[in-house]
Amino acid sequence: MTLEPGKMGPNALPVPELKNGSLDTTLSLLLAPEVHFAPNDFTSDLYFQLNVPLKKIVTLQVWWVPLEFYKTDTVVRDFRAARTREAQGIATGDVYFGTVISVVRNKQNVPDITLSINLKTASGTRLNDARYTDTPGYFFDVTTGKDFKLNAVTDWKIRPYAMGGFYVYQTNRTDYFQNDAILWGVGTELKNESWCFKAQYTGYSGYFKNLDQPAVLRLEVNRFFKKSTALLRFQTGNESYPFTSIRAGMSWDLTPKSWR
Repeated sequence: MTLEPGKMGPNALPVPELKNGSLDTTLSLLLAPEVHFAPNDFTSDLYFQLNVPLKKIVTLQVWWVPLEFYKTDTVVRDFRAARTREAQGIATGDVYFGTVISVVRNKQNVPDITLSINLKTASGTRLNDARYTDTPGYFFDVTTGKDFKLNAVTDWKIRPYAMGGFYVYQTNRTDYFQNDAILWGVGTELKNESWCFKAQYTGYSGYFKNLDQPAVLRLEVNRFFKKSTALLRFQTGNESYPFTSIRAGMSWDLTPKSWR
């Protein structure tokens, strides 16, 4: 079995979420069912994310796939060197912990900058079915972005942003114990008080050059309400991430009045 994103399930070594350079200072909870389609592989899961502001410039994030249902055929099973005959079942994903630090914020002529430091635990199950790696990892990135008003009449804003970083995961190989990958991404948002439309292209590039260079295109729409946000996201990947995914969910603002 080779621990590479192109030979595992969609949640084993996914492309990290691309941030926009601003710091989310709300206490929020996101729950989102997802489906992932690939040739002869169908996966559905529940995605969970918690955002906890610790100080005005630091936020803690936790995300996890607590439940994943999967089914593949024998061709995919053998290609991934999975160890069980059924090639279907239920798995639990890795827990991730991240810290986002605001480096530059709300400067008139300078873009916002955030630094993100993230840890992947080895809590995922069903390594025998190539669903999760059962190994730790980490990644960090620097993201920059800035809002621009479209004109003086409308409240619509556009926010371009870009990210660069480093992504490391263990391989269980005897010659190279880990894969060191360059993490990258670009995106833009069109938003007002009620809506946000996102387009992103992001990925990471490992040095083995063998199904370890996943890149994904993400298109997302958000609808803002008073204390919640509804979202719908479409994602499609390349050969190193051969999945087309749909996420639909809700995020709730749980920030106490005393924190505001």
